[in-house]
Amino acid sequence: MDAAHAGALRTSLGRLPEPRLASAMTRPAPDPPPAAAAPLDLERMRRAGAGNPEAQAWLMTHVIARVRRIARAFLRSSADADDAAQLALLAILESASTYRGEAAVEAWARRIAVRTILRYVRQQRRDGAPVAPESAIDEEVAQAPHQPPFESLPREARVYLDALPEAQRDVILLHHALDYSIEEIAVMTEVSPDTVKSRLRLGIGALRKQVRQDIAVGRKRAS
Repeated sequence: MDAAHAGALRTSLGRLPEPRLASAMTRPAPDPPPAAAAPLDLERMRRAGAGNPEAQAWLMTHVIARVRRIARAFLRSSADADDAAQLALLAILESASTYRGEAAVEAWARRIAVRTILRYVRQQRRDGAPVAPESAIDEEVAQAPHQPPFESLPREARVYLDALPEAQRDVILLHHALDYSIEEIAVMTEVSPDTVKSRLRLGIGALRKQVRQDIAVGRKRAS
């Protein structure tokens, strides 16, 4: 294992993330204080909730790109991802009247989108539809505020995540790409916090094993 690859492993999935993962798996870190909405956004959301077409169009334009990225990260089929994104956008629009400005519009909308998309994913899994993420994982991970430097891995992040069981992949995406706490993920995925911790531990362990194997055989990312 050369020094560059060893450093990438430690930084991405090895020693450096372990204290953060360990602390997250024992107790959820408190969320930072939410940023309050700007007065103009509050007024726009009030009008969107009242049915104003211009304000509703502003809201959809404001959140649509992120909603689509989240949907593509969880669903393999482009058609299913589009359907899930549409449902999430409708849920956001229908909830506009409940917005009180405690958090930025983007953060508020993201929570609604994730809950809606996860419900869609669970239904698809019950129906036997393919829901493993594809290249959109890389795009969503790249947007994460505290993501490990996946660009330094031997292969793209999606390749490693695709090899995981869906339950483990989901919690890794929610925790590391979307920055949700253990307790929040437990509510979203309808399992206990201990189950979330276990899935994170097993998933991260499997990711590290894959990366070590790639480094051992000298595998490199395709150019």
